[in-house]
Amino acid sequence: MIKMRILNVTKIIFGLIALFGMLSVVYGQAADSADFVSSSGSKNVDSTQGIILNITLPISGKSSHAIIRKLEHTVDDIRKSELSVNRNENESNKSGQVSNEIKKNIDTNNDTRPTLILQFNVDPDQEIYGRGSSFGLCYEIAKLLVSEKFNGIRTVAYFPQTVKGHVMLAALACGERIVAEKAEIGEANSDNDTITKTEQEAYWEISGKRLAVSKAVIDKMLDKSAVLMRVETEKGVRLISAGDVEELRKTESFVDSPSVIIAAGEPGIFTADLARKINLVSRIANDRVELARGLGFRPDNIRTVPIPGELGHAIRVDINGPINYDKVGAAMRTIQNTIDPKNTAANHRIYGMEKIGFICLTIDSPGGDLTASISLATYLTDTKELQDVWKVAYIPFQARADAALIALACDEIVLGNEAILGGDGSTEFSQQEVEDAKKIIREIFSKDALRSWSIPMGFVDRNIEIFKMTRTQRPVITDYLCEEEYKELADSADWVRGEAIKKKGELLSITGNKGEQYVVDRHAADFTEFKMLYGLDGDPMLVEPSWADKLIAVLSSPGMSMFIIFVVVLALKYDFTGLGIGAFIAIIGICLFFWLNFLGGTAGWLEVILFLVGVLCLLVEIFILPGLGVFGLGGAIAIILSLVFATQTFYIPRNSYQFAQAQNSVLMLCVSGVGMIITAMMVAKTLNKWNKPKGTEKINEREKLASYDYLIGLEGKTITPLVPSGKAVVDKKTINVVSDGVLIECGEKIRVIEVVGYRVVVTKIE
Repeated sequence: MIKMRILNVTKIIFGLIALFGMLSVVYGQAADSADFVSSSGSKNVDSTQGIILNITLPISGKSSHAIIRKLEHTVDDIRKSELSVNRNENESNKSGQVSNEIKKNIDTNNDTRPTLILQFNVDPDQEIYGRGSSFGLCYEIAKLLVSEKFNGIRTVAYFPQTVKGHVMLAALACGERIVAEKAEIGEANSDNDTITKTEQEAYWEISGKRLAVSKAVIDKMLDKSAVLMRVETEKGVRLISAGDVEELRKTESFVDSPSVIIAAGEPGIFTADLARKINLVSRIANDRVELARGLGFRPDNIRTVPIPGELGHAIRVDINGPINYDKVGAAMRTIQNTIDPKNTAANHRIYGMEKIGFICLTIDSPGGDLTASISLATYLTDTKELQDVWKVAYIPFQARADAALIALACDEIVLGNEAILGGDGSTEFSQQEVEDAKKIIREIFSKDALRSWSIPMGFVDRNIEIFKMTRTQRPVITDYLCEEEYKELADSADWVRGEAIKKKGELLSITGNKGEQYVVDRHAADFTEFKMLYGLDGDPMLVEPSWADKLIAVLSSPGMSMFIIFVVVLALKYDFTGLGIGAFIAIIGICLFFWLNFLGGTAGWLEVILFLVGVLCLLVEIFILPGLGVFGLGGAIAIILSLVFATQTFYIPRNSYQFAQAQNSVLMLCVSGVGMIITAMMVAKTLNKWNKPKGTEKINEREKLASYDYLIGLEGKTITPLVPSGKAVVDKKTINVVSDGVLIECGEKIRVIEVVGYRVVVTKIE
């Protein structure tokens, strides 16, 4: 009987689902017990902190007020942080818990002061090198930098490009100046033909408080007609103007004749090499990595803070679910359309202001496609329009494996208290994929993203081993490096290897605020706390896909997938043989299930083919070779595997995360099956109650007249194919009949073998 065969196939399917469920639980527990937690201990609190303020030139009225406010607020934050650290140190000293390592760092580091770096940036399209800054406004900033408010704070001016104009006054107010190798600085009075006595004295005043730059150097920056000379006396090398030569001879003996450094009529601008020779700058750094290490920091230990007014509008971009090229492409297009200068008018209309300066990249992903993740990371670090945009990755739950690379490409990372950064993800990468990725990761993270490349590689490469290393020479630096990156350091002989923070065979993992955080900048329990961390008055504007994309995201969720499978199984149970509305609903449901998972990046053509093969095997079992069992068992396994594979990005689980996902996929099928059985029982009971005879003679007479019991044993002939239902002539009457499980062609002789209500079952007469 067809009904019995369908029932047997159903039992096989649910028996296999239960078996899969038990196996996944067993293997999942084994994987969990073997899972290695790489983060242990407590996060080190650095005795100094590096903060970068990006200042775009020229300095105007609006920007100067914002800069001054930010400088004051930053100093206040530093003071609060110092009070907290001092309080903790005092408590530790009282309890005798100050570690030898911390004591050693305090004793050996030559400058433990908090460091504030003012990075003066020139728009790449500007050909006048930042000229146009107001003297009065720059003087106000300079006075603040040399005031008592900044006592105990290390101030640094950094010039990554050539800079001219009165911004040099603010730079002279800093304790140190650092330039890129190809940058030039000077020509402070480049915007004016003449220099007033007041301006000259202001420069002398600010420079005198730092006791670092000669008056002759300042005069040459202000006056093109001045002469800058070098002379060596018995007291050392002096930089003087031409008019001071004879005066100096009266008090000091010259070792050799004075030489001209910059002659009269030549602009007072200094190359990096010359500026270092005359102590106008303390060192040369071509990028922030060299800048950080030169100042005694790990590259990722310098935090960038925005300037109010320069920050611009804040937007939020969400990246949820497995990483694939479609998702990454949508995110890049969304960001690009928002920041594109061509769309400034539209941005002003939508967001209320033209400039977008803050991007919150919310990530909740198990990883997926390594090349897609690297593509988005490269976009975030290399895109010209994003250079002045402050990018923060917020991870409320997880950014596993390659998804961590996207977070690392941002300026800062904010981790939820129980969130996971790195660790086992949804995909296991081949060694070839890892080697190909390494070439790009080394470039984008060592140069553009201000991080050593060992840590990013630790999130995707199981074979790499990372150590905690310390540079013994001043300034003392602690960093996390693999053997290869350590050997590439120019001063590798000065570094001492410490404990391994990541061993071979595992991926680097950081959990919430537990253990050493390595690359995590802040923590936030929820998005409200995240907004407080960055002073956001309201929610950032969520830049999201269209309503169709959002609908697809909802429909492709695990809960919706479970519901779709439930509806499909239920529809098949109640209308398998009729090829009616139930079968139609089942077909639509299966197509919707695979289509949504296609878009979600978890399903492919293999899953579809596997499902179709499974259905074909079941049809063979039911209609062609009943009772054999092989096709039924194989078809059931193929269907189950196709549904499981369609909800995950892997086939065979190889790590703890994948085992957990496999458990969830099997659980989805189990819940759907159990729900179907319970619902079927309830529906059957309800239908039986509704259809129960009322006991009236009229209904009994109608049912009696409609009875086909008398046809049992009679023979007839089919007038349509039975697939399995169709029409036949029996007892000179045309009636609807159903075959007993085999396909019966038109014109074949048949015999009635069973009558159930209006359902007449026939078999072929051989």
